[in-house]
Amino acid sequence: MTRRTTDTTLMLFMATVLITLSHLDAFVPDPRIATGGAIGNSLFFFLSGYGLALSLNAAGTDASQPSLLAYLGKRLSRLYPAVFIVACAMLVTQQIGIASLTDLVAVFAWPTPFWFISAVVVFYVPVFYLARLQPAGIAMALAALVVPYVFFYSQLDLSQFVVEGPDYFKWINYFGITLMGCLVARLKLTPAFSLFTVAALLVSLLLFLATKLTLFRYDMGHLQFLFHVWLYPIVFFSFHILSSEAVLKPLRATPLFPAIALLAGLTLEIYLTQTAWIHWLEAQHYAFGHTVLLLMALVPVLVFSVLTRWLAQRMTTGASHLFHKQRVGQRKPIDLT
Repeated sequence: MTRRTTDTTLMLFMATVLITLSHLDAFVPDPRIATGGAIGNSLFFFLSGYGLALSLNAAGTDASQPSLLAYLGKRLSRLYPAVFIVACAMLVTQQIGIASLTDLVAVFAWPTPFWFISAVVVFYVPVFYLARLQPAGIAMALAALVVPYVFFYSQLDLSQFVVEGPDYFKWINYFGITLMGCLVARLKLTPAFSLFTVAALLVSLLLFLATKLTLFRYDMGHLQFLFHVWLYPIVFFSFHILSSEAVLKPLRATPLFPAIALLAGLTLEIYLTQTAWIHWLEAQHYAFGHTVLLLMALVPVLVFSVLTRWLAQRMTTGASHLFHKQRVGQRKPIDLT
């Protein structure tokens, strides 16, 4: 039985590492090293669905479930202070601009300069309802995504790599990954490390790599949906391995685990700050060696992420105190007559 104490620290850490690595193609000797972004994204969305399902089903009764507005308020108050801080930094460094009210909304409300934030925010509403279904209901919703996926896939220009492009098509796949996280939580699966799960993960990774290396070399772009297919077993078996006590227990006893936990806890802030910092650094075209460039890319990301978390927490605390004072001030006076 899955308990709320299931430790996903290592999965979050791997998601952060892979996403960051995929953005470093300008700072490593061979751009092929900078890979794994789709896998990192998938781990992130899976854990989002997994955590939301656990939270929404923790009370166990509909009467005690939060309202949609309360649920959204809690989730958005975690995301948007950090989004506001990093977006302001991007404005100051002229990576983005605001010329109209529409631009203002696009930067600070939706979609923001960060595609995964806009995706997560959209996913929150359907997940609020779907995550509380029985496993069969979630599985049916997951299966139903095949219909829009096939329809929109048929409209793509498959002569080039587009399934992970900048448009909204990849959202269908990542919503499916999110629902898989909900399903795993509702099935109350216990992460289980075994030779089978290790072998299954390795085979899935090999299939993913083989697909990446061969499809366009042999003019088989029409099969690029396989990039998304292999992500499901990769994420599922990663959950069983990276969240299993067989792996985590010895890891917790090492000096590495506090650093892993720190980076896992900064997942949101690292995702945001690297978007701003690494893109800005790329545009400077510094003529340094790869080692220096890599340090210039990574060390500030960590520093900026810690600072962003601190500032975001101060903003949230300040807003909470202000809201509380307003509510107290608005109380009706007691009638003593």
